[in-house]
Amino acid sequence: MRRPRILRWATALIVAALGPTAARGQVPVSPTGPAPPVPERRVGPLRRFYRHTSQHLQSKFIGYPEYFCVPPLGASIGETFGVMRAKADPHKFTLYRSDFVDGTDVLTPAGAQRLTLLAARLPGWLGPVTIEWTPDRPGLDAARRTAVLAKLQGAGLPVVAERVVVGPSPYPGLPGADATNNYDNLIFRDQRAPRTYMSLKQ
Repeated sequence: MRRPRILRWATALIVAALGPTAARGQVPVSPTGPAPPVPERRVGPLRRFYRHTSQHLQSKFIGYPEYFCVPPLGASIGETFGVMRAKADPHKFTLYRSDFVDGTDVLTPAGAQRLTLLAARLPGWLGPVTIEWTPDRPGLDAARRTAVLAKLQGAGLPVVAERVVVGPSPYPGLPGADATNNYDNLIFRDQRAPRTYMSLKQ
């Protein structure tokens, strides 16, 4: 009898002690409105001048780092070498007048060597093989084209006839006045050069 009574009294005391706290926890919180505006802090003319100058320099001169596109190391040199290779490719696949014996379709030793290199590089080249034209000797350039085409096909290369063409040199050379000056410089340089290796040592 006494134990149930003690439990009832203890339960009543606990409920009485926790009642106000539970009631406060269940009370809905009133919604709060927007925060009151904070007045903007006024800055002096020196600070405004510094801010305006820095923003102007960044937008007009320095730039924004998030928009920078920094190329990798050596990219500009690689582009330069690529342009040089692209300009040299037509020369590698062109046979000039000096590669043939004058007035014939027979290759000189240097021309035969260039044709050998040309044939080795031909599988990696999609452009034409050019034979320098001879406007002063009609028909000679066509004969040289036929001879070169026969040599390439005889070497087992799958070269169609339309791929070997006749055309001007990819390098037009120097104009008259510049060519004359350059020729004179070469002649004078050769004349001033030592005749033998022993004279160079002395």
